Amino acid sequence: MNTPPQHADSNMHIDTTLKQVIERANDMESRLAWQEDWLERLDDAVIKQNATIERLERLCNLMAQRLGEQRDSLESLQSDSAQERPPHY
Repeated sequence: MNTPPQHADSNMHIDTTLKQVIERANDMESRLAWQEDWLERLDDAVIKQNATIERLERLCNLMAQRLGEQRDSLESLQSDSAQERPPHY
């Protein structure tokens, strides 16, 4: 009582499996495209942040330099005025 395999059922199973594989491949391609886009956005953000950090570091160094110059100038003025005779002499 062996029944011969039904080709229609096996072909239907292969078709279903093939459709599932294609759907999974499409889903993976979609995810990959989304991730690539997201990585490009993150890369752009990092580049902009790096440029901002470099600009702020230059500005901070310039401000520190100018503050030092002002401190030196103020100390110079104070030392000059300390050596001057008061006007009543």
